[in-house]
Amino acid sequence: MVTTAIILLSHGSRLPEAQATLNAYRAMIAGSGLYDMVEAASLQFNKPDLEEAVAAVVAKGAGRVIVAPIFLYRGVHIQHDIPEIVAAMNERYPGLEFLLAGSIGADQRLAEIIIDRIKEVI
Repeated sequence: MVTTAIILLSHGSRLPEAQATLNAYRAMIAGSGLYDMVEAASLQFNKPDLEEAVAAVVAKGAGRVIVAPIFLYRGVHIQHDIPEIVAAMNERYPGLEFLLAGSIGADQRLAEIIIDRIKEVI
């Protein structure tokens, strides 16, 4: 059986609140019990970065790594930067399976949260 590691990848921020939110998502997804390992990483500004997170899960025995970008838009990071990093990880760890999940994008569930936040201030 292949051990699957999920890496939640955020953009990163200089503000500690952003890292706290990413870690809250990590805890929620890890708490679901659906995945063997769940780690958080940032593309910029925070540690671990994606390469460091991959090295950590590989050291723990991951055979499959799914990178789940926590990005709303299909911008440059989603279209170019992250796929390039994942491709480099494929070359660095040829025995592992790397998968890149889609970005969050437009989703009715998010629209409902936005509506809730608007209702909170009315």
